Amino acid sequence: MALRAEERKTEIIDGILAQLGGRLPADDAALADRFVRLFYRDVAAADLVERDPLDLYGAALALFRFGQERRPGAPKLRVYNPRLEQHGWQSVHTIVEIVNDDMPFLVDSVGMELNRHGLGVHLVIHPLATVRRDAQGRLLDLGPASGDGEGTRESFMHVEVD
Repeated sequence: MALRAEERKTEIIDGILAQLGGRLPADDAALADRFVRLFYRDVAAADLVERDPLDLYGAALALFRFGQERRPGAPKLRVYNPRLEQHGWQSVHTIVEIVNDDMPFLVDSVGMELNRHGLGVHLVIHPLATVRRDAQGRLLDLGPASGDGEGTRESFMHVEVD
């Protein structure tokens, strides 16, 4: 049964990647492809199989686009309720997106602050990436946060709350 869920997860991610190739220019699609693979890599299959593939596509692409410009040392934060007509995807939860330099205890700190405000956390997706940005902070390249590549480690967070 677990194997079937992992196969289904792979099918879902492959479907998202196919949409990227058909909707984005080739250069953007290649970078977005790497981001989507990182974004969903550590997400449990059970958290994906019950969701609409369009919403999974939208969630990943929204954070990818949000993180395309950021000055090192300056966190980016956005909180919103995605609506299909406005954002191209939807969720029954409020979305918190954070792009920041990687540092210890980010997930714990964010979770504690959300808890302090009485918000229940439903899902946390937290890929770490090694990124390269130009002098204006525009994303040039990204890959897994292995530590042996050229660039800096950044944290991308997608949190779904009440």
